[in-house]
Amino acid sequence: MTILRIEEFQISNDQHQAIQHLLAECFEGYPADRSYFKQLPSFRFLTYDNDQLIGHLAVEHRMISVADQPATIFGVVDICVHPDFRHQQIASTLLDKLEKLGRKHQINFVLLTATDHQLYTNLGYNVCSHPCRWLLIRDHKTMGVHHRRLDNSLLVKSLGEQIWPAGVVDFLGEVF
Repeated sequence: MTILRIEEFQISNDQHQAIQHLLAECFEGYPADRSYFKQLPSFRFLTYDNDQLIGHLAVEHRMISVADQPATIFGVVDICVHPDFRHQQIASTLLDKLEKLGRKHQINFVLLTATDHQLYTNLGYNVCSHPCRWLLIRDHKTMGVHHRRLDNSLLVKSLGEQIWPAGVVDFLGEVF
């Protein structure tokens, strides 16, 4: 098994097609014509078994504001593992690689949204319930700014000394 970290602009057409196929297989209703849902990520981790793409983790690197305090984050997007390769710690390994990269480069937090928390809470992520603000994007169109509490779906892991504060989370863009 091989794991590559690759910047989005370096991904080949063949890799994009493999990513599209894996995402469509793992997420019902995923757009069939692209390898991202709302916006291109900053970079990705791709896991291969020989030449077959079996694992994927896209990452948005950006600033957010939490309780009016700036924070650098890695936002986890579309983490998935091919059904034939699940329960082999591939997703955990991808998240571990992301966290190590974040610590090395002084990223404050890793954020993600999920309805099934078990994997993430086992890895030290905390489920948060905060009022949030983000840019609503649908089919390559800005639909406005959305204000809503993300109850029981926002997960956060601190990568350093900064503590996740209580208060409004402003994503300063879309939710990943």
